[in-house]
Amino acid sequence: MNMMGYTNSSLDIKIASFGLVFLLLSVSFGTLFAEATSFVLKNQKIDYEIEGGTVSDIVIDSNFIELIAYIDSTNDGILQISFPRALLDAKFNDVDDIFFVIVDGFQTEYIEITKDASSRTLIIPFFNGDTQIEIIGTSVLEESLPEFISEPEIEIPTWIKNNAGWWADDLIGDSDFVSGIQYLITEKIMTIPTTQAGSSSSEEIPTWIKNNAGWWADDLIGDSDFVSGIQYLITEGIMRV
Repeated sequence: MNMMGYTNSSLDIKIASFGLVFLLLSVSFGTLFAEATSFVLKNQKIDYEIEGGTVSDIVIDSNFIELIAYIDSTNDGILQISFPRALLDAKFNDVDDIFFVIVDGFQTEYIEITKDASSRTLIIPFFNGDTQIEIIGTSVLEESLPEFISEPEIEIPTWIKNNAGWWADDLIGDSDFVSGIQYLITEKIMTIPTTQAGSSSSEEIPTWIKNNAGWWADDLIGDSDFVSGIQYLITEGIMRV
């Protein structure tokens, strides 16, 4: 069972077939990358190599359990990135799971070329003009977790799990679920940590949020994991409260 709800839907995956072929050829025959260097984040060393651009910054967003690489792309290219499990990892039931990778807002295929007890290495393709690569996992460095995600600030009536389960089982639609959560938050029936609202032209809800709702309804994950998905919808402007 994939924790991040990975899907090969053409609506979700940005990478075209030629890009994946290019990626596979690069892995098979070895690509001479234009830049190879390291980045230290939270006292953890991240090694990366990039062809087709440069990396301008790497940050951890603890709200959404993700590593973000900001790039200046000059051509279609590849980012090879190796990061410690202590900084970011993806597991389900203590077994390695896939990451959810987004390049400039689109879910993107990648290849994990190596992993060991301490680190994981991914190769991620991008297109000319892309500026941001997000790698979403299931855990981040504990000291980087924000205080506002703590359980005492979250209050969710137990009956809301029924709605989450129905949504995960496609018994109610996305708009019904979102409008219901909006109402509950606005009326202070459901309390979540203060979250800065964003704006977006997209109304598409990422698959991993729906999967999280189903797992939360089945008591497989905690309230904070479910709320992180709601916060993502708010900060992306998909949900307004």
